[in-house]
Amino acid sequence: MKSAIIMAITLFSFVANADSIINVEQLNQVLKQKHANWVAKPTPVNEKSKDEVKRMLGLRRKSASDIQFKSNRAYTSADLPAVTDWRDRDGVNWVSPVLDQANCGSCVAFASVGTLETQYKIASGFSNFNVKFSPQYLFSCGGGMCDWGWQPEEAASFLQTNGVPDEACMPYSSGATGQDVACQKACSSSASRSVKIAGYATPSRAVADVGSVKQALQHGPLVTTLEVYADFMAYGGGVYKHVSGEVLGGHAVSIVGYDDEKQAYIIRNSWGEGWGEKGFGYVSYDDVSGVGDETWSYVMPSLAGAVSVGSPVDYSYYSGQVALKSRSTYPGSDSLSVTFFDQNGKAAWSGSCNGNSCDQAVDVSGLADGRYEVQSTAMDIHGQSLGQSTRQFFYVVNNKPTMTLSFVGKGSDLSKPLKGRMEVEITPSTSNNIPMSSVTFHYQGADGVDHTRDAFVVLPGMSMGWRTNLSANGTYQIWMTGHMKTNSFDQVVETPHVTVQTQN
Repeated sequence: MKSAIIMAITLFSFVANADSIINVEQLNQVLKQKHANWVAKPTPVNEKSKDEVKRMLGLRRKSASDIQFKSNRAYTSADLPAVTDWRDRDGVNWVSPVLDQANCGSCVAFASVGTLETQYKIASGFSNFNVKFSPQYLFSCGGGMCDWGWQPEEAASFLQTNGVPDEACMPYSSGATGQDVACQKACSSSASRSVKIAGYATPSRAVADVGSVKQALQHGPLVTTLEVYADFMAYGGGVYKHVSGEVLGGHAVSIVGYDDEKQAYIIRNSWGEGWGEKGFGYVSYDDVSGVGDETWSYVMPSLAGAVSVGSPVDYSYYSGQVALKSRSTYPGSDSLSVTFFDQNGKAAWSGSCNGNSCDQAVDVSGLADGRYEVQSTAMDIHGQSLGQSTRQFFYVVNNKPTMTLSFVGKGSDLSKPLKGRMEVEITPSTSNNIPMSSVTFHYQGADGVDHTRDAFVVLPGMSMGWRTNLSANGTYQIWMTGHMKTNSFDQVVETPHVTVQTQN
């Protein structure tokens, strides 16, 4: 599984330029002059247009205020550890991989799901639990919209009342299209597959109370809000504290820990691994962004154990054989049963393993090509169910498909000199109706270097933006390749190369 549910193709340069949200080179000079404890770097989000960024910042609340209420309690306390980091809690990582919300104001859903996934692992006592819930379902069915965003309080209430199903029930697509998805697009069994929280609390609410937030973090990550200033878009590492740039909008992230020596919270963002320290960052306790001033903690019902499917995982492709891995932490697990469900929800294959784990190869050469879901159930010695895993989805591709791929300018005439941000519309197609596993955009200049950008979730209708002003003016060859890559083959289709001129 890639680190992001979906990766929108975004091109960015490793040099400062006037069209970035903030000039990285100049910002680093300012940071040095002010003896700041962080550094800036080119990031994918910093190279978006201001309108794109404001659309992505989907927190609905009042804008930044010049008034901030604070608790007078000391930040440090002998009753609490100096460092709490759920990425390394007694040597164990409980935090889910960083994701990318891409071109939609769905930050609240991503922060909520990221917090829930870790809390679920903590409740199960199984840090390696391969659990992924659906931010698309939470966002679409809870009332969020790409152009409008959402609120953490509403997300918490929805998680308590309705819950959220696994990612396989409703994969994330709004990031690639920038469009809302109707709740009706969710799987028909979403209700029975949903996990609910038992309740939620607000350790801090409109008051900067670091002590209360640190106390709550002893029990797991929290959802928090903050105002995003322009320099935050270019955060590259260290302890962030605002120094330059205007307020762009509200944002939601997950707090996964704190560090008293750094006097900072540790956050998990939803802008992919190209931002910050591979998607994570440190933000000063007293930053003007208001991080930690409002937080939400989730109360999970106690779990007697857990069942996890480690393979196959979401967005994986197999030919011939599927690597099956499953594990149960329920006491008294005598066996595991595993079922592959076809696109109609019918059992297409089932098997079992003795004990509390499965690790075997399953022959799927007799299954029809298509999308399948896998679920594992732990059984006791009497054959009674102890618990089930969430579902993962994967594709069986025993026959190499015929694939076609094309692109055309979207509001851009590729025969004329290009400047600024141009868009192309991509049309992928396969003979077996299984989506390609990836699409790669190539652009090659006079130096002969093939620059590539990848999208690891391929939808029937896609578009891509290329900020041509981030590369030298000149003549380029541009083209795309599509892949259907399984454990046995990598079927490739390539578009014709198109010669374009950039003139910025």
